[in-house]
Amino acid sequence: MQVLAIESSTSSAKAFLYDAETRAVTSARKSYGTLHRSGTTDTEGVFRLTMELARKLAQGRDIAAIALCGTWHGLCAVDREWKPASPTYSWDFLGTASYAAQIQRDGALTDIFYRRTGCMPHNTYPRHILSYLRDRGMDMEKHRFMTQGAYHFYRLTGQFRESRCTQSGSGLINLDSLEYDEFILNYFGIRKDQLGQLCGYRDVAPLSREGAALLGLREGIPVVPAHADGALNQLGNFAHRPGVMTMSVGTSGAMRLVADRPILPENRGLWCYLGVEGYISGAAISGACNCIDWFRKVLLGDRVSFAELEQGTEEERELPVFLPFLFSERCPGWHSERRGGFLEVDGGHTPADLYKAVQVGILMNMLQCYRILSAENREPEEILLSGGISNSAVWTQMAADIFQREMLVMDCPDASAMGAVALALYTAGALEKMGDFRADYDKAVRIRPDSQRYAYYERQYERYLDAYQKSGEREV
Repeated sequence: MQVLAIESSTSSAKAFLYDAETRAVTSARKSYGTLHRSGTTDTEGVFRLTMELARKLAQGRDIAAIALCGTWHGLCAVDREWKPASPTYSWDFLGTASYAAQIQRDGALTDIFYRRTGCMPHNTYPRHILSYLRDRGMDMEKHRFMTQGAYHFYRLTGQFRESRCTQSGSGLINLDSLEYDEFILNYFGIRKDQLGQLCGYRDVAPLSREGAALLGLREGIPVVPAHADGALNQLGNFAHRPGVMTMSVGTSGAMRLVADRPILPENRGLWCYLGVEGYISGAAISGACNCIDWFRKVLLGDRVSFAELEQGTEEERELPVFLPFLFSERCPGWHSERRGGFLEVDGGHTPADLYKAVQVGILMNMLQCYRILSAENREPEEILLSGGISNSAVWTQMAADIFQREMLVMDCPDASAMGAVALALYTAGALEKMGDFRADYDKAVRIRPDSQRYAYYERQYERYLDAYQKSGEREV
């Protein structure tokens, strides 16, 4: 039995063909290139690119089921002919920051937004695109609003459906009723019938004639509606169990724990969305490997290798403080206006010192979130580490030392797509329940913390928190 997983992430298209008997995976991927810029992507262009990759893998094969994977944060407008009338706006589009900031100035209104949806007023959340589009003259009555994943599903099946999982990351779902939140819809002036019908992974639809022609497959193959990459990452990493935390340090950073109820701390330092099943309590930061790329390409002109920069990083010396808010702040403060950079730099600091400060600063922001997440949930039993950080043995060891926790570095670079594979296998009848699909833990690398480094990194964390607090004092 073969199944097909199709993923459109923030910056690239991916397709995966999975053989249930041999467990063999064949994949194809391609960066969006010019289709992606300034927090937006070309909705139709991304669809075409993604389907081209899927067709190369699947055409002519006997595919039992197809599952789609999208992002948690994205929104585009389509006209009455179902043609895109805007790009898809992503979590890193900053044009809505002023709208979110205006809501945040009203503490009571901010609390309503957060308590009802698990999503703070912040440019991360696509609901604020609705205000942005209206103010730029769009006739909102004449349009529908959908995620990139829902656009894919519509083009493949003719059905306009949104998974509750994905829409919870848009900030439009009430965490108690699991339906569109009437207060939020009224605030932004849209109706339910302008949004996709809410559904779950069991609400499949048959591949249409048009969809079959695009993929080179037969009509009628069941297609699973798009679910969010973060939720599918939990599933693909076998982390959809209590006590297992996924920690991703890629372009941005995130940490997630499954929960049996909405987790909404008083300080609003976390988000809470719907997973494939149940809830996910988590935190996300905007600055991670994108800060690493900025340092190497912008400051060093790409002239120094990672190996050269990591030489001598074992020495415990006083580093500059780096605040990783070059691309604004998400958790825990949700301040779009907060900015980052280096503090306490002196003439004796080397490029290697500055580089290590960037690595440490990113992890300090993650530690800040981790302590809130652990206090509101419970200390995780396992931490599964993934993302670009896994390419550096020095950085992964630093993570273990800073958190003083063993890190399990998973050999599953495409966990989100493998989560979509699990949905397809379930749909095809190859799985009785989601828990039957699990990652291969034998290939994981265990990174154990060095307890002798605890005092050093706690001192760096205190310096980081002091700088963080002072940066907040400058906000208006």
